[in-house]
Amino acid sequence: MPILYRYLIRETLAVFLATNLILLAILLSFRLSSLLAAAAAGNMALSAVWQLVGLQAVRFLVVLMPIAFVLAAVMTLGRLYRDQEISAVLACGIAPKHQTRALILCAAPVCLLLLILSLTILPGVYRGQEGLRQQAQQEAGMILFTPNTFRRLDDGTVVHTGAIENGELRDFFIARQEPDGHSIILADSGRLGGSEQERHLYLEHGRRLAWTDNHDPTRTTLFTFDNADLRLPGANALPGENTRLRNVPTSELGASPEHLSEWQTRSNPALALIIYTLCLPLLARSQPRQGRYQKILPAFIGFALYINLLDLATVAIRKHQLAPLPGSYWLHGAVLALILIAWYRHTRRA
Repeated sequence: MPILYRYLIRETLAVFLATNLILLAILLSFRLSSLLAAAAAGNMALSAVWQLVGLQAVRFLVVLMPIAFVLAAVMTLGRLYRDQEISAVLACGIAPKHQTRALILCAAPVCLLLLILSLTILPGVYRGQEGLRQQAQQEAGMILFTPNTFRRLDDGTVVHTGAIENGELRDFFIARQEPDGHSIILADSGRLGGSEQERHLYLEHGRRLAWTDNHDPTRTTLFTFDNADLRLPGANALPGENTRLRNVPTSELGASPEHLSEWQTRSNPALALIIYTLCLPLLARSQPRQGRYQKILPAFIGFALYINLLDLATVAIRKHQLAPLPGSYWLHGAVLALILIAWYRHTRRA
């Protein structure tokens, strides 16, 4: 491999890894704060937070790797232009096409890793993440009712239970803020139930006392009940979305428009990166007095527009507004044709 190729690959990969780590750390810090907030609100068990962060790191990598590579390539070429190294290379008779070849050799393993993550690993990560969320939600339901401990929920409700015997909760005390006053619920026993989206507390043999803020005796009520159903606040406030199609293994995707759209969604990032790499040497070209970071924004905007158009195409396939085949692949062909035209015009001017 020529020295120029090794130099470009080494510099690009170094910036690529650093950019990936920085962007990943920023995204995970925001996700960690939202997960900790959900745990503090009683919507999930604290023990599941770090496992969810680890699973979501894989998801973020699939999104960040193409962006980080584009930024790394443009930053590397921009520095070479600023330091006049590209001028020296061109003066030695080395054509710009060698920059493209070096970047393609650098992007190929990144695209292969993207395909492996998107097609084989990411669906399993989504399934594990969903199962872990459901388990954490169920565990959080029991953590709320630690014996002889007052717990404050996210809407201000205060819950206390005296004991837990054979999975049944005993001696309930619940204080709630009503729209125009307050209420207290006392119950002899209860149990936790409900669905994955909502948690319910089923109380038995209790009393409810309610009064207004001005302590109006005519609006103060006290009644007893044999059975009551109390919905726990914030039970469905887990962060993240539950998209079932993304959980399907790639080997099980069929020929329906929805499945073909999902297949294209998983393969598009790698295809977009390898195609967009062809135009990076053209986008990174700069004049002698221009800064090394001046071409980063146009290159980033162009790639972001490319990716978003691919997403719109896959959504149109799901809505039966676009034929599944060629589907979003026609956009890859159009972008490749534009890049080849740009290279042809560049070589004609040169």
